[in-house]
Amino acid sequence: MCFPSARSKWRMASYTRVVVHYPYMVFLVVFVVIATCLVLSLTLVEFPTFGNPLDGFEPRGTKIGQRLNTFGNIYENKGNKLSLLPSNFHSLLKDIDDSDAATNEQNQTDILSKRSTKNNDYFCEFSSQKYSQFAHIAFTAEDSSNLFTAENIRQMCYIEEQIIRTHSSFKELCLTKASNDCCPSWSLGNYISRLSHKSNCSQITQEDVNKVYKTLDKCSAYYFNYTLEHDCEAMKRSGRVYSRCKGIPRKCIRFNGVFNILHHITDMNFIPESAKQHTKPFLRYAITFLPISYSIDTVDLYNHIESWVGSNNQNIKIAGIDFGIKYTLFSEYLLKDTIWIIGAICIIFILVWIYTASIFVTFMTFVVIGSSLVMSYFLNQIIFEIKFFPYMNLVTAVMVIAIGADDVFVYCKVWHLSKSERNNGTMEKIVHDTLHHATLSMFVTSLTTSAALFSNGASSITAIKCFSIFAGTTILCNFLIMITLIPATLIINDKWCNCESWYNPEFSSNKNVSYFLCKIPYKVYHSISDWSRIFFEKLLPFIIVKFRYIWIFVLGALGIGGVVVIFFYPKLKLPSSDKFQVFSSNHLIEKYEFQIRNNFRFEKSKDIEEFTLLPLTFVWGAFATDKGDYLNPASRGSLEFDKTFNAITPSAQTWLLQFCNKLKQTDFYQETPGYQLTNCFFDKFRDYLQKPCLFVDDFPCCNNTYPKSEEMLYCLYKYIPMLMNTPGVQYSQITPGIRYKDNSISLIIVEYMSNVQFSFSYSKTKDFYTKVNSWFTQELQSAPPEMKNGWFVSNLAMFDLQKSLSEETPVTMGISLGVVAAVIFITTLNVFISIFALISVACIMFLTIGTLVLLNWELNILEAVILTVALGMSVDYTLHYAVVYRLSPDIDRENRIVSCVHSMGSVITMAAITTFLAGALMMPATVLVYKKFGIFLMLVISVSWTYSTIFFLSLLCIFGPMGNFGQFNWPTCEVCVAAQEEHQDKTRYTISELSSTSTYPHTTSTATTSTSESRELESISDDPIDPFPLPQRRRSRSRGQYHEYMKARTRSDSPEELRPGRTEGYHSRRGSRVRFSIGSIEKTSPSHEIDTEPKRYGKRRSVAEDSVFEVSEESMSSPVEGSKSEVH
Repeated sequence: MCFPSARSKWRMASYTRVVVHYPYMVFLVVFVVIATCLVLSLTLVEFPTFGNPLDGFEPRGTKIGQRLNTFGNIYENKGNKLSLLPSNFHSLLKDIDDSDAATNEQNQTDILSKRSTKNNDYFCEFSSQKYSQFAHIAFTAEDSSNLFTAENIRQMCYIEEQIIRTHSSFKELCLTKASNDCCPSWSLGNYISRLSHKSNCSQITQEDVNKVYKTLDKCSAYYFNYTLEHDCEAMKRSGRVYSRCKGIPRKCIRFNGVFNILHHITDMNFIPESAKQHTKPFLRYAITFLPISYSIDTVDLYNHIESWVGSNNQNIKIAGIDFGIKYTLFSEYLLKDTIWIIGAICIIFILVWIYTASIFVTFMTFVVIGSSLVMSYFLNQIIFEIKFFPYMNLVTAVMVIAIGADDVFVYCKVWHLSKSERNNGTMEKIVHDTLHHATLSMFVTSLTTSAALFSNGASSITAIKCFSIFAGTTILCNFLIMITLIPATLIINDKWCNCESWYNPEFSSNKNVSYFLCKIPYKVYHSISDWSRIFFEKLLPFIIVKFRYIWIFVLGALGIGGVVVIFFYPKLKLPSSDKFQVFSSNHLIEKYEFQIRNNFRFEKSKDIEEFTLLPLTFVWGAFATDKGDYLNPASRGSLEFDKTFNAITPSAQTWLLQFCNKLKQTDFYQETPGYQLTNCFFDKFRDYLQKPCLFVDDFPCCNNTYPKSEEMLYCLYKYIPMLMNTPGVQYSQITPGIRYKDNSISLIIVEYMSNVQFSFSYSKTKDFYTKVNSWFTQELQSAPPEMKNGWFVSNLAMFDLQKSLSEETPVTMGISLGVVAAVIFITTLNVFISIFALISVACIMFLTIGTLVLLNWELNILEAVILTVALGMSVDYTLHYAVVYRLSPDIDRENRIVSCVHSMGSVITMAAITTFLAGALMMPATVLVYKKFGIFLMLVISVSWTYSTIFFLSLLCIFGPMGNFGQFNWPTCEVCVAAQEEHQDKTRYTISELSSTSTYPHTTSTATTSTSESRELESISDDPIDPFPLPQRRRSRSRGQYHEYMKARTRSDSPEELRPGRTEGYHSRRGSRVRFSIGSIEKTSPSHEIDTEPKRYGKRRSVAEDSVFEVSEESMSSPVEGSKSEVH
């Protein structure tokens, strides 16, 4: 390996010449490319919608995922490739299906599709199952008092009548009686008023409330023994004999009040089943069901209620709402919350403006960031042809804003250091030197983050894969556009937007807008510069060095504590619910779904109906494959049929019957009552073939031995229509049985119920899947060849998601860690520094993840992405300090640590502040992904700054390698170098002085002594680097004059104070300045004066401070002779 080659130098020089001589052309080319990407993206690609945030939140390509995908294709039957009968029976089948579908549709919409009812009673009564499909609101008391009082019940009625029903959309949406009046709500107040013979709930007294409670208390026994049902009053009224309602007192079934109050309206703790006596009732939550069915038309009504909740100062408040519009509102809130991203942009814009002191450079920085998003979207949608754009991709904007600002800090610092050098020469040399040093630093920062993102491409979950590709591409696009556009921006800025001619009264007597645009960042800087200089040059190094043993013990213990929290207790848990949270926890919809709904019996009953026993489903005839696009959740592929499958051979029929009998004998089989005519299709079909021949039409499908394949197909043609017309039997595309493709049996499904309850527990479901799948695999070994390719599936979607997250997250983090370790070693080339850096990064990861676990985060899809990104973002600061320590010319460890903090502490802090603020401004967001990403950014940046600045440097202060111990060097060769002697640039740079996050080894090393190495790394400017470096720049000084310079530095840095002997064009912040004129480059020389020591620094330091901060002139002197600059 040869570093650097003549060809690479030539390319850098050529690119530099283009940027310097044609900056406007660079602007034009970049803007044309970005504009083209934008136009093509808007015209050729449909703008993404986020109607269903759950799209893509499933594994694709896993073993279980392929089975679930194939099973879904069988049931959906896209293209009508499968049928219940052969093709010549298709017309008959269509008539039957159409008739059934019409009947089912009528049954399902019989209630909700009607806007009126002929029921003239006070309540519009429906079946119990329909109540949960109406909009409902949960009430509670602000002071946690009992809701079951007359005053609180009247307040609930008041809120409904005066706040909800008065909205203009209520009358349009409500279900009505025959009189065209809206039906009353099913609420606690309305039921108590009816049971107490009051006309409305505003007339309720405490006595009425007490009487109703006594009735509930006495009748609750009938509810808990399942005697009291929702339709007992209707049964008694109709005079029909209904055994379940016999013996129930009349008062217990009046208006179905007792049942509805206990089942739907009050929480389970109001009258618990286990309580033997109820002396003092306490009601925490009460639900009111509005006569409005679930509909997207209720959005306006919901927004009205939500706005009132924010201004409500009453004791009774709305605790949660369920209108069935959660995912409908998601797109609306996703757009509303962009205001917080805009807020983050504005705050970071101000910080970058203060740092760069140029409104033009700051504006172009955000143009670069926006352009990177546009280019990445173009590549993602058109070049990569990824049609799916998950909503998680939107957080990429927050990430690239923080990284883009950091890159600008790096480049601008190197730019101004290059300009302040005595022999900076032409603008071409300045640009070349800046690119040479800053590009590698920016590239390494971008590489670690993008590598962590791209490692998520190993995930099987569609949303994670799409996010990783888009975000990783955006980071790389930001780097490429940054190194292309920012150099040209700074050249144009120095030529047309230089602040010294606007801000200094010597050049401008009119204080116009440009004057204040330059003055504002300078004033802000001067207000904090002295304090920040004291902190980073004196206080922080003293704290690190003086208490290094304490920091290692405390921060190391916290890292170990993170390990305990993650792996032992309370442990990082997998998702425990199938309900996906999309809004923040204090949102009314999420509060109902995650905090309130489980307190009500009707919600519990609904969950039991949805998740009961796990089915045992076995499929033959189609391979479990997923031929769809894994990056597009809408692409499911097509069925791939097994050509070797044949279910009508005698051996196949015999084996299948034996398989069903063995299945019924297993310990996981659950016998269920009722007809099971289709569960094991050939089991009942055998009985049909063996029935006696009573009629002529029965022949030849009677008195047959089984198996028999001659008349098999003919008998099936007669048996299936008869089965479909059997009362009480449902045989359709969603039931087990056989499926035809054209005129042949192409697929068969066998399904029974297991005795294992559905559970969100990963271990329980894993045991079930492993046990059943192993048993089925063993049974297939004895199957005939035509039945060998069967597979097992069940309700395993949640288990597959948990399995993918638990197995793939460590893999993606391992890939990221491998890249990070490689980058650290290649950058430092020191074994021991790399080991200490990895220890620091590991502690950052353990403490960050452990803190998230203590915040009750579970390893869901968003969290899996965040954990991987955390690794890429936590290594940067540690890496920068490692490089500065490695390249420090000081000999002893303590002086190296002082040099690290002095050189890099302020700039790393500035980068950390911008990222922290970007996360903090996401906290007010309603959409959960913004809020969680904001928490993550604040946490990982805080922990990363603490461990890199304090823990890592403390490790190096005690165990850091000295000299070249543990150091490797890149080999050199001159094979590719031209024979002509190359011009030697005598300007040398120290890496620790060149970036806000440092730069890295960029030249070849020879097998020379450490003295020659330190000469190679001599500084551009040995002045103490200001914590906020741009507003104050000084000429180069040798390290030998460091101490004298600190005593002679000026107290007043204001550009408005002109110093004696200052030449025109001098700028105290930049030293010498390059001015362009036609055909030539004119360089003005700086002048300096010595100021006296400010009184604030006149205090005598202690011996301990001297041991930390005093650096001898011998150790700090420059190894290059004759490099001392004069001080005028």
